[in-house]
Amino acid sequence: MSSSPIYVGIRGKVFCLSRNTGEEIWSVNLPGSGFVTLLVDEDLLLAATRGEVFGVEATTGRILWQNKMPGQGYGLASIATATGASNAALMAEEQKRQQAAGAAAASAASS
Repeated sequence: MSSSPIYVGIRGKVFCLSRNTGEEIWSVNLPGSGFVTLLVDEDLLLAATRGEVFGVEATTGRILWQNKMPGQGYGLASIATATGASNAALMAEEQKRQQAAGAAAASAASS
C-alpha cells in the first residue's frame, strides 16, 4: 500500500491525512470559507480559494507564498503545472523576462 498522504480542501481549509489511517497529519486555514482547489506538484501543494492561490509546503502545511490574483474575482479555479519540454520553455522565457527587467533597471539607474 502506498504511504503517500491524501490532501483534502474544504471550507477554506487544507488537510493532510495519512493514507493508511486517515488521521490528520496537518491542516492550514486559508482566507475565507469557500471551495478549495488543490494540486500536488512534487513537494509543493497548490491551493486556490476565494480568488487567491497559495503555495503550501506539502510535508508541513506551511504557506510558502500567496498570489491574490488581483482583478480575477472569486469563482472556482483550475490549476495545472507544466512538465517536460513545456516546463523548460516556460523557464527559459521567464529567465529572458528577468534579464530584460534587470537590463531596464540598470539603464534607468545610469540615466
